[in-house]
Amino acid sequence: MTRWWLIGGGAFLGILLIASLVLAFTQDEELLPLGTAEAAVQDFLNAAETDNLEVSYGYLSEELKAACKLEDFVSDSSYRFQRIQESRVTLDKTNVVGDITFVYVKISQYYNQGPFGTSESLHSEQFALKQENGLWKFSKYPWPYNFCRSAVPVNVVPRVEPTPAPTHVPLQAPTAEPARKPAAP
Repeated sequence: MTRWWLIGGGAFLGILLIASLVLAFTQDEELLPLGTAEAAVQDFLNAAETDNLEVSYGYLSEELKAACKLEDFVSDSSYRFQRIQESRVTLDKTNVVGDITFVYVKISQYYNQGPFGTSESLHSEQFALKQENGLWKFSKYPWPYNFCRSAVPVNVVPRVEPTPAPTHVPLQAPTAEPARKPAAP
């Protein structure tokens, strides 16, 4: 009898998992307000999802474009295209620090490994954007293009040299000997 309860419970959990995946993938996407950093991230990810590499590249800042040619940016694009196809991205929060806007998202990636082998991975990503000529552009390489195969390094954050620590100079203690008077002539 217990065996049938286990089989029934396992079947119920399997059906529940499949139903939740179907529901997750069939929900309509909510369009974010135009002209916002969040909408720029959404448009970039839509371009990446449809494998529109030139549009995706267009969202890079001029500094990143100068350091990364289009050919280098799109290398391994089939792998990245597959990663975004297997993902669901939801907006988490937005923070503004100086002239950089950080958009945080949560990414659920689903992997199908057979009829009962579906697994899910959840992680967060940060997108850094700044405005250039009234348009939102990425100031660091965005997910899933987290790097560029270009040989030119880009210093997004200026390097800060550490201040040397003060050195300790020991003080000389006064001597116990009285000062000698010069000898009389």
